[in-house]
Amino acid sequence: MAAKHRLKLGDEESDVEIEERQDHVAARLGEVWHEVRLERIGGSAEYSAIVDGRPFQVFAEGSPHGFEVVVNGRAYSIATTRVAHPAVTPAADMTPAQADEEWVQISPMAGVIQKVLVAPNDHIEAGAVLVVIEAMKMQNELHAHRGGQVKAVYVTVGQQVEPGTPLLVLL
Repeated sequence: MAAKHRLKLGDEESDVEIEERQDHVAARLGEVWHEVRLERIGGSAEYSAIVDGRPFQVFAEGSPHGFEVVVNGRAYSIATTRVAHPAVTPAADMTPAQADEEWVQISPMAGVIQKVLVAPNDHIEAGAVLVVIEAMKMQNELHAHRGGQVKAVYVTVGQQVEPGTPLLVLL
């Protein structure tokens, strides 16, 4: 039986079904099923993904609302909610992070810290740019999943980071 989810990417929402099959995962987006093979590389946030025979380099980390995902160097914030039935609107089931919960931003990729745009005790809004990481000559902005107060910053400009490196803590 397929698990049903509602995904939100920016302002766009989609229903997705995920079904485990013998040797792969199938995902239905709209009326089309896609074959997905996903393999985690080591214990990092890096994955090798093959979707319908096309390879992708993926970095993914969980967040209070879903996932922060980088696919072939492009970053996405994806909110997800599991739904019991595709006709059910999941808004009431979504549980936003509590204001007093800590959220750790980890690096989704290997790279060099180019900018740290926040400091401890800063109050930030959801979507604010927190850190810029250069990876493969591309500047990648990491955005806040929610508003809050910066509790700690663990990195400095020029520092080399690996996937999974904690960058900062947001309250």
